[in-house]
Amino acid sequence: MSYPTNFIHAADIHLGKRQYDLDERFRDFANTFLKIVEYAVNEKAEFVLISGDLFDQRNINAPTYVQARQVLMRLKEAGIPCIAIEGNHDRAFLRDGMSWLESLDYEGLVKLIKPGEERLMENYVDIGRIRIYGMCYAGSSTSAVLPRIAQEIKEINGSDPPEYTVLMMHLGVEGKVKESIIGEVSYESLLPLRECVDYLALGHYHNTYDIDGWVYNPGCPETWSIAELGGQKGFYHVKNGAAALKQVEGTREFFIVKVNVDGHKRVDSLEGEIEHKLSRISSNKPIVYVLLHGTLNFDKSAIDIEKIRRMAIERTGALYADVRFDLLNDEFTVARLDSDSLDRASIEREVFRKLALADSMLAGHSEQFASALADIKDMAVKGADEHSLDAVLRKLFETIKGAPEGQKNLISEGDGEWDWRNRL
Repeated sequence: MSYPTNFIHAADIHLGKRQYDLDERFRDFANTFLKIVEYAVNEKAEFVLISGDLFDQRNINAPTYVQARQVLMRLKEAGIPCIAIEGNHDRAFLRDGMSWLESLDYEGLVKLIKPGEERLMENYVDIGRIRIYGMCYAGSSTSAVLPRIAQEIKEINGSDPPEYTVLMMHLGVEGKVKESIIGEVSYESLLPLRECVDYLALGHYHNTYDIDGWVYNPGCPETWSIAELGGQKGFYHVKNGAAALKQVEGTREFFIVKVNVDGHKRVDSLEGEIEHKLSRISSNKPIVYVLLHGTLNFDKSAIDIEKIRRMAIERTGALYADVRFDLLNDEFTVARLDSDSLDRASIEREVFRKLALADSMLAGHSEQFASALADIKDMAVKGADEHSLDAVLRKLFETIKGAPEGQKNLISEGDGEWDWRNRL
């Protein structure tokens, strides 16, 4: 539907992300959000949408809350309402019952749309003749509630029709990321919404995608993980019904320097190629990863990782540098680039996963096995008794034994959070 619109659609801001434990990265995420808000003010936007995950964690600290308040105050002073929903990172813990987004709502800095007591869609927001609905992150229940959402929107709009309808949701569409993730929905399951929604404003996946001119996911405007490199991301400026992707200028650059080790017989030869490739990088305090891949022709212990890190920082002026391996002849190499740093926990989890893959019974449940063993290890370090450890292990094997075939290796996105369904 063509209607004179002028609004901003963003998602997955992840304020509070202290990537690599660096103050600079903590500030980077806030500065990126500030630039989006300043763009909205300059363009005299009618409103700003945040489709989940304004915060990186549910238990944010005081500096993160101050960042959010200061940036959102810019919108309030400009008379631009900010409409938000809770993502999986924003949800309150069960013991708290209230999220930090609700605190911002209480202060009048955002309008948080939550499921209603009687109907999921009853807490909509009207701005002019535009009606905005919202649904918080629903995880594995997402597909089940979509028909209900469509029906409720039709009923509400039927009695008081708006000119333009927006629905905000925090979900992932199948086929848009490599992994299988709990809560994904097929595009076909979204189609009932098309009958009553002009603009489906999504959040959750950190890459940009749009489908058929009505489904839009802007992605995370910052680089939350090294695995996100290579794809577009930013925020949408929707004018007169047409969504244009805008990239935030001046965000910190990330580089992956890939070096094939196949042709090197000695470590000094390998270091020479690494240094040569690093010398090509010209950027202001970038993040640099050196990825060594292929088949190593000498002992891996000869590679001085710390020396390569120092070389990367000296040659490029990097704010942070790290070395990763993707070696064909190293059984337990940690090849994945989807964590922020190669810390002990990442290594342990990957080793646990590969151990499970080598076992015929556990191979189909490697993610669950790795997660459970990591939890058991952490519990043991903190002094948990043997009965508690045994209970976790028993639960793991009961889960594996009873899991349906289609549930294998789905990535879980957290337990113990407040459940919106308890409010219905």
